[in-house]
Amino acid sequence: MADREAWLKALALVADGRPVTGNGLCPDCGQDQLEVRYIVDPNSRIGYALFWCGACLHGIMVSRVRAPEGMPTWPIDDPGSTAGVPNFIRHD
Repeated sequence: MADREAWLKALALVADGRPVTGNGLCPDCGQDQLEVRYIVDPNSRIGYALFWCGACLHGIMVSRVRAPEGMPTWPIDDPGSTAGVPNFIRHD
């Protein structure tokens, strides 16, 4: 099982402009099914990120992140913003 550091490095690739899905290989299972959702304040683009693998359902939650420009975001004050995110195993 990959550690949190490996997941943070994979998330950094997304922040560098990779697409929201198919963000490279999962640190846990090696599949190319990484997904990210930025749940943020619409004005500051600061909030948290949910980052997971759709194949093995492992991932991380990172708080106090700024969503990269051009990335889709969901509003932090909308409870529906997490709809469709699987209940993945979080690496602390």
